[in-house]
Amino acid sequence: MRELITMRRWVVVAGIVVAILVLAACSSGNSLTGKTWQWTAWTTMTPQSQSDVPDPSSYTIEFKSDGTFQAKADCNTVAGTYTSSASGGLKIYPGPSTLVACDADSMSGLFVEKLGLAISYTFFRSEMTINLSDLGTMTFK
Repeated sequence: MRELITMRRWVVVAGIVVAILVLAACSSGNSLTGKTWQWTAWTTMTPQSQSDVPDPSSYTIEFKSDGTFQAKADCNTVAGTYTSSASGGLKIYPGPSTLVACDADSMSGLFVEKLGLAISYTFFRSEMTINLSDLGTMTFK
């Protein structure tokens, strides 16, 4: 009987430890704010495709806690606002941008256009996926 009680205590303690570790893993880094996100990939539905961003450091976004954001779109910078919800809703409103002519292979315009299509976001490990109204996605690290 004593061994059964001891075993139950260990099971309870192990369960608590696992729950703490899961909560810590889920909450660590899972915030829009507090970091600069680099755009690493995107998908489209029409045509169906998945593409990697050749230079993620050229396409970044930083969400600030006051509802504004700063983004680097290759050779341009973009400012704007956003709204988000605890359930994962997200709307991004790109605003003023510099108008430098980037190289012909720049994805600056595509990056800003896709940000404006944001409808929600999710986290998985160290990645954030922004779901778009055109059913595509943008992936950030």
